[in-house]
Amino acid sequence: MKTQPIRAEKNCLNCGTEVPERYCTHCGQENTVPHESFGHLFHHFFADVIHYDSKTLTTLKYLLFRPGFLTQEYTAGKRVRYVNPIKLYIFTSFVFFFCYFTFTHEEKEKAEKATVLTTESYTIGNTDPTDSIAGAWKNKLEKYHNEDEYLDAQKALPKSERDGFITRQAIRQYFKQKERKEKGEEGIDERFQHNYPKMMFVLLPLFALYLKWIYHRRKKWYYADHAIFSLHFHSFFFIFYLFTAILDWLFNVDFISLSGLIVIFIYLMLSMKRIYGGKSFWKAFSLVLVYSFSLLLVFVVFSIIISFLT
Repeated sequence: MKTQPIRAEKNCLNCGTEVPERYCTHCGQENTVPHESFGHLFHHFFADVIHYDSKTLTTLKYLLFRPGFLTQEYTAGKRVRYVNPIKLYIFTSFVFFFCYFTFTHEEKEKAEKATVLTTESYTIGNTDPTDSIAGAWKNKLEKYHNEDEYLDAQKALPKSERDGFITRQAIRQYFKQKERKEKGEEGIDERFQHNYPKMMFVLLPLFALYLKWIYHRRKKWYYADHAIFSLHFHSFFFIFYLFTAILDWLFNVDFISLSGLIVIFIYLMLSMKRIYGGKSFWKAFSLVLVYSFSLLLVFVVFSIIISFLT
């Protein structure tokens, strides 16, 4: 392998520390002449790419096929050969949510087209659309051009005939979303979807906290250790669930991703058994149950916040 010649001076150009050999003992920089040849620069580029790719492949291999192994290695101090857990999570979550938004956008367009066709066929085949609840709502909303007209009409009615609180809020949101779409702005569903990654940064620490509560008797385990487990598990979840969702999309079915959730639970159980030891089925089941409730609660809180901000 071609290397750059070592400088005659023994001071590190990066930090100024004395360098007895080729590499600085303080910052690790190589004490070579600063002017590199193109061949040496080219070699460094490919060496870094190959090194990063090998580290990524090694990390993914153990993440996918050896539950809990990466967390075990990290807590044992063996970290250089694997991708950092935070970097791994950020990368996998980015890929997952990017693909998720792409698929949901396509499915939404298909659903909107199907709704238009269904409405048209319903209008042709039925002279009285108020026969259905959807038709009644459609007629009710089409009477008004905006929220002000609706509110004026409500004030003109006797109190006993006015809409209830829930109905008024639903109609209010309908006109707000209609106005946003006319302005070309995001609707509440798009804004809600774009907050999924932010919600996960709330849910990840909760997952680690639940692990700490479940294994509170393990004094040697710090909260940060449980957080590493949480990062690795969620990274696996994103990769595997995205894989099953793509299979569902390719074969136009729904059961593959649902079956994948069972595999993910088994993976969690095996990971907990490797890391914490003992019987893990009921602990994993309890963790999933509490975490699912937290997921629902966080989503509801975020949806309320978004609805008030829109």
